[in-house]
Amino acid sequence: MFLERILQEVIRESTASFSVLMLTGPRQAGKTTLLRHMEPTRRFVTLDDLEQRTLAQDNPALFLERYPPPVLIDEFQYAPQLLSAIKIAVDEKRTRLLSCAGAFWLTGSQNFGMMEGVQESLAGRVAILKLLGMSLSEAQQNKGAFASPPFFERPRNLFETKKSSRDLFVHLLKGDKPEIWASPKMNVAQYYSSYIQTYLERDVRSQLGVRELGQFERFMRLLAARCGQLLNMASLAPDVGVTIPTIRSWLTILERSFQIYILQPYYNNLSKRQVKTPKIYFLDTGLVAHLLKWTDPDQTISGQMAGALFENWVVSEVIKSYWNRARDPQIYFWRTREGEEVDLVQESAGKVHALEIKLTQKPRRQSFQTLDKLCAGKMERGRNIILSPTKSSYPLDRETDVISAWSL
Repeated sequence: MFLERILQEVIRESTASFSVLMLTGPRQAGKTTLLRHMEPTRRFVTLDDLEQRTLAQDNPALFLERYPPPVLIDEFQYAPQLLSAIKIAVDEKRTRLLSCAGAFWLTGSQNFGMMEGVQESLAGRVAILKLLGMSLSEAQQNKGAFASPPFFERPRNLFETKKSSRDLFVHLLKGDKPEIWASPKMNVAQYYSSYIQTYLERDVRSQLGVRELGQFERFMRLLAARCGQLLNMASLAPDVGVTIPTIRSWLTILERSFQIYILQPYYNNLSKRQVKTPKIYFLDTGLVAHLLKWTDPDQTISGQMAGALFENWVVSEVIKSYWNRARDPQIYFWRTREGEEVDLVQESAGKVHALEIKLTQKPRRQSFQTLDKLCAGKMERGRNIILSPTKSSYPLDRETDVISAWSL
């Protein structure tokens, strides 16, 4: 069963405007399935095939003769040698005034050196899009929500649902991988166990040369237990048994393979008391749940990390709302050394918009008061949002909206 994706419209627009489309994202986010569904007759080759990979690496020109455009080249990161040959093919068509829009579709599950090469070699010729796992609206196939703008730009709408907080945590534990949502009977624990091993072996070891896979997996589990917290490499290093430079290197691996998102603090000279340390979020709460061995929604929602898991999920949904429309999520968090905090902040058109994430049925506005005072006379305050698993969305006051997580 194919599940419709929000990014489809952006892919169509980009294909009509650019010679090359690069679709990147985490493993098993549905990149190849999506593109093959959109153009089932397009020529297809995967570099998972060792014979094709070797040809692409050793003789890129011959490879493109065998697989001329329009072509979809899957797992492109295995043969970056193709970049020069693709550039020559595109420029040759341009010189002859021939249309080459949408000639090459490329997919890659890693954002390592490959991406720098794509941007440098194909500047002006390539559209680079990011596809994460299923958003809530995609998982529910709520097609009306597909037209929604990125999160902070959505209008004030009333919303009602009969679904509970427990229902939401069932969704969080299930994760965002399309294969899970397309196959309701799939064993989720078995799926993520296989996912982690594939990721470790094929990305972390084979592509990056990391040999201490046991330590790396332990690092992932410890990081999952710290999701939504300030990054403290000095405390992680001894727990994992490696040096701080190694921790820094491994964080880069997780970030560039789309497993985590490093959220930077908002800093605009509002106060010298603001912290400058980033926070860590996973882009898939299903992976967090598996790493921490959470399977029961009732135990999870009553556990100490329920709020952190909910916050992690909301941040990942907000990121998806931007990337699904080829937009850069200019979002930050705001926190003082005394612990005063706003979960998400966005500066737009000279205004500071703020979002608080609360695992409660009765949200209150107090969270924004300190930010209001600091912005006074310095920055214009914009929209306030409190996002919680309420059964309705409604205005709390003239500047503040309570938005149900179910409306995402």
